[in-house]
Amino acid sequence: MVEGDLLDLTLPSLLEALAREGSTARLAMQRATDEGSEQGTLYFCEGALIHAASGEVVGDEAVLELLQWSDGRFRIVRDADPQPRTITQHVAKALSGNHHGPSAGARAGAGGPAGVTGDEQLLDSALTMLTRLEQDSVRLVDGKIEAGPVPALMLLTTIVNSLVAFVIGRCSDPDVLPSRVLSKLSESQPYTQLLGEENERISITTAAGVLKTWNSSEEDRLQLFRNLCRAMLDLLLTYCNTVNTFFHSSREREEWRVTFEVFVDGLWTAVQRVKL
Repeated sequence: MVEGDLLDLTLPSLLEALAREGSTARLAMQRATDEGSEQGTLYFCEGALIHAASGEVVGDEAVLELLQWSDGRFRIVRDADPQPRTITQHVAKALSGNHHGPSAGARAGAGGPAGVTGDEQLLDSALTMLTRLEQDSVRLVDGKIEAGPVPALMLLTTIVNSLVAFVIGRCSDPDVLPSRVLSKLSESQPYTQLLGEENERISITTAAGVLKTWNSSEEDRLQLFRNLCRAMLDLLLTYCNTVNTFFHSSREREEWRVTFEVFVDGLWTAVQRVKL
């Protein structure tokens, strides 16, 4: 579950994150008014907005109402219950083409970098990287890799190392090197002790060897695999937090944080479906 403030992360940005991730989820929104409070809910199926409700209003009209909200709180709950499709194709297509909102348009506009802040450029680079990583994530979610835990763990390593490279390329602090990060994480996440570093990248040579040769029950091997994946996802979140420190603006920082947490949540769901 992900929660936040619409002052930090706008509804168009949330629409983008959920669409990019291909999430099946419920996005609940609430804000205070002079009369009390207002609530709205949007439902997504594999990234597509299918149903919306704002008070007694549903469908396209509810979406348009909720897009006017500039403040309030939101909560994302994955794997929402099935809902009727009340969003027309016209509105769904318009949202998919414009969910970046004005700020993203300014970043991608013909004017180039003029008037674009350093935080906006950083966010654009980070989200571009995340879009590439989602291609690997989709392969894991759709089971389009070789069966078994080791190929899945290797794919996770590729994703982790892409973020490691992104951070190291922008930070000279030796504390961001994998060896330092693994050492710190080992206190709270013991399975990181089966991971290593090679050429400033995460190595799973030892972990993969243990998975291949460990003579135990299938249930125990599957649990070991999931614990190793959890360690990899903790690494992802640690480096995500490092990227957070690069931002000066809370708005871009929050957009990156929430988008990345949705991405990691999807990875964990996919990991739990992997079989031996």
